[in-house]
Amino acid sequence: MLDIVGNVLAPHYCCSCGEIGTVFCDYCKYDIICDPFERCIMCLGPVEDRGAHCSRCAAPYVRAWCVAERAGAVKVLIDAFKFDGLRGAAKPLGEFISSALPDLPDNLVIASVPTVSTHIRQRGYDHAALIAREVARQRGVKYQALLKRRTTTVQQGARRKERLKQAEGAFEAVRRIDGGTVLIIDDIFTTGATLHYAATTLLAAGAREVWVAVAARQPLDDPVSL
Repeated sequence: MLDIVGNVLAPHYCCSCGEIGTVFCDYCKYDIICDPFERCIMCLGPVEDRGAHCSRCAAPYVRAWCVAERAGAVKVLIDAFKFDGLRGAAKPLGEFISSALPDLPDNLVIASVPTVSTHIRQRGYDHAALIAREVARQRGVKYQALLKRRTTTVQQGARRKERLKQAEGAFEAVRRIDGGTVLIIDDIFTTGATLHYAATTLLAAGAREVWVAVAARQPLDDPVSL
């Protein structure tokens, strides 16, 4: 209800074309969806099929999907979501990720990378959880908060070595997992450190395998392969 009232009083503009009345219009959504990201999420090298990572890049997750580079309208949308309080951006971002995914197994559970508490207080929401819940809603699968933060370090602006050090030991499983597949949702892949250690934590807690999916890929100056 509050979103509806807010949209009447201060209408949203499409983050891509500027159309009034929507965060991201259907025409611009199609432009993003019809141009799939088909590279290794870690090294940006070629892959045989979407959702794979190349044979040179070892990871604790077996499948990985990305929607697009963090550039243009996608960057505007994510930045508005994370830094300007545009809560409604969770819906198109969830739609983008959902469109990138294949058919999901019956035993799959969707989880998210938990946001540090200071950012939740600043934004008023856990942005990754909102995206993950939207993906789960669209796909008709269960969302569960399987991870919690053990640390409060912030990775924004940190270099590669700092991110790797910060992410190690940053997560804790909230409970044991009885096998099955967990799909971790996050907004941005930069070094891959966060998803690497989030996946490792879930495997240690009993997940049979872990998949990951993100809205955007933003490489640092030195691409990383974990």
